[in-house]
Amino acid sequence: MDPGGNRASGAARLGIGTVQFGLDYGVTNRSGKVGRDEVSSILHFAWQQGVRLLDTAALYGDSEAAIGAASAGLAFDVVTKTVKVGDAPDAASAVAAIGRGFDKSLSDLRMERVHALMVHDAGDLTGPFGDEVWKGLEAIRASGRAGRIGASVYGGEQLDLLLDRYELEIVQIPINALDTRLEEGGQLARLAARGVEVHARSIFLQGILLSAPEDLPKKLAGLAPALTAMRESFTRAGLTVMEGLVASVFRHQMIDRVIVGAASLREFREIVSVASRLESIESDPDPGHWTVADHRLLNPALWGTL
Repeated sequence: MDPGGNRASGAARLGIGTVQFGLDYGVTNRSGKVGRDEVSSILHFAWQQGVRLLDTAALYGDSEAAIGAASAGLAFDVVTKTVKVGDAPDAASAVAAIGRGFDKSLSDLRMERVHALMVHDAGDLTGPFGDEVWKGLEAIRASGRAGRIGASVYGGEQLDLLLDRYELEIVQIPINALDTRLEEGGQLARLAARGVEVHARSIFLQGILLSAPEDLPKKLAGLAPALTAMRESFTRAGLTVMEGLVASVFRHQMIDRVIVGAASLREFREIVSVASRLESIESDPDPGHWTVADHRLLNPALWGTL
């Protein structure tokens, strides 16, 4: 179920990932953290194009403060995430830290309520204090300050475990043209059957999937064969690389919002243009089956191990 209660289409199906508003983020990002004036330009352009969702987090530097300063008069649906509490000494401390972090998020965002609050590190729910953390989220939702509660996840096994334990209302998942693990593992179908709001991230994999195979960083060179095959498939379908990447995620009808980041208004305009053109996709690339044997290549959190 999407934030507005109806299935969005075209550019309105996008959400803005805002980590670059607060941090110098992204392996292909050459321009660094987005300046406040550019943040304002991106948000106002997004609003004009019908984009209504922002994805942020307490751990995204001063992203939430940038949003609060730049979005005056724009009633975005905001999804934020908890601080991480894996090192908390006990359950009470973990819940208290999440509460303080969320209070600060609301203050920085200049909002009284967000569309959703997600656990940033799913390990905080699968760990020893998971049940207490979840009860803390339920209390925040009951207070009216968050419309939905859920988690950001990295893989199918983690998601299955959470779905077995908690009534997730919203999740953020990694999925892109090369990463179809959650489709093949049945998790997308399971989320759809339970009516969970689904947000997709990593559709460009920090810009890596937009890169030419020969330009990949050395540690990600193992992606080159799959990237080459993917590009050839897009060409056969008459799609540019960006069109193919967006189409590969848009084809999943159970995905409510597709989260995309941009380091500039120019980049975001290009993404919006592509999403608008692909509202009715006549030419769809072969949905994957480009083998990536080492799944560490698909998870930025694990790139440091390569």
